[in-house]
Amino acid sequence: MTRFYHSFTTRYNVYFNGIENYKEQLKEMEEGYEDNFTDLLLMHPAQAYANPKDPQPSGSFDRTIEKCQKAIQLHSIKKRPKRNSKKMSDPKYREYMKRDEYNPFIHNAWRLMGKAQYYKGDFLGAAATFLYISRHFTWMPDLVAESRIWQARCYIAMGWLYEAEDILLKINNEKLPESQNNWFATVNADYLVHKGEYEKAIPFLETAIKSASSKQQRIRMTFLLAQLYAATQNPTKAYQTYGKVIGMNPPYRTEFNARIKQTEVYSGKDISKEVKKLTRMASRDRNKEYLDQIYYAIGNLYLSRKDTLKAMENYRLANQKSTRNGIEKAICQITLGNLYFERRKYVDAQPCYAEAIPQLKEDYPQYDLLSRRSSVLDELVVYAQNVELQDSLQNLAAMSEDDRNKAIQKIIDDLIK
Repeated sequence: MTRFYHSFTTRYNVYFNGIENYKEQLKEMEEGYEDNFTDLLLMHPAQAYANPKDPQPSGSFDRTIEKCQKAIQLHSIKKRPKRNSKKMSDPKYREYMKRDEYNPFIHNAWRLMGKAQYYKGDFLGAAATFLYISRHFTWMPDLVAESRIWQARCYIAMGWLYEAEDILLKINNEKLPESQNNWFATVNADYLVHKGEYEKAIPFLETAIKSASSKQQRIRMTFLLAQLYAATQNPTKAYQTYGKVIGMNPPYRTEFNARIKQTEVYSGKDISKEVKKLTRMASRDRNKEYLDQIYYAIGNLYLSRKDTLKAMENYRLANQKSTRNGIEKAICQITLGNLYFERRKYVDAQPCYAEAIPQLKEDYPQYDLLSRRSSVLDELVVYAQNVELQDSLQNLAAMSEDDRNKAIQKIIDDLIK
């Protein structure tokens, strides 16, 4: 009767309040977080806590943790039941008497507390909680497996990939309970993405999407899947998967970025339809804030067809239309700067690199090369500008007076225009 009372009170009193707050805060976090579409998406917004430079997710799980701690403090039963000597010959009864906990519901409070700690960003605290569960609830194999996978996920978030790999390998080798297959796929996909093994991560991520905890998570993980296809040189599958994201009725910002990303992996022969589609997007008032991304996408389409002049024209337009001096503008400037650099137009390339580099993270692809190139151009461009200026002045000086006046008038007309 005591065990029943404490189990019932835990479930419908303290735990109930905790789980309701948990659901509310988790929904707010997953729906309110603004993903960084210029990089691989995070498997879950909570992982942004690991990098203070990333936008931090919303949602407070303190109340959930407080309720779980209260449930454990008030309703945990450590005292063993009075031994029944007649049952001691039964192996199951002997195992039962060795347990560390006799409230049949309290493990749910421990598990919920570990999840809340994870989503709060306390990855080390969450790992400790799940380690406790795996050691003190050994008679519940499904719970132990789930907790160990959660422990691996905490290690991944902290960047402890060796420790995460060790847990995931052991779990897989010890015959994973069928109920945990999807959860294992989710965390293993996350581990492989962090390790950079995108091709191996794809089948696990496809499985994980089917069991995503919410619609927003399903959309986020499908977008990530498309990015992995693109990263593994499979543009057709990437284009189709971005199309799936659009078909899932996502938030407008996600839909917009999926359409933009489709242009980066477009492999059709005729780009005119895609260009028209993007041009129509540019004419809509709701896209005024995103004009830089639209013209950048048009530039990508032209560049994919080796039409460098048209591509550069649209990249320049993207820089002019940009209202947000963020990573999107920096990527466009780097792309344009590279094109100038390849054509030895160092004076034009220098401001592109100089403006873009401060906006990039140090883990951006070829960051060291781009940073070194920018430093060299900062020094070189002073001399290059002098050479170009002297060439122009000497050309003007060598002209007849009529031709010189026409050249000067053209410069004046261009400035007025």
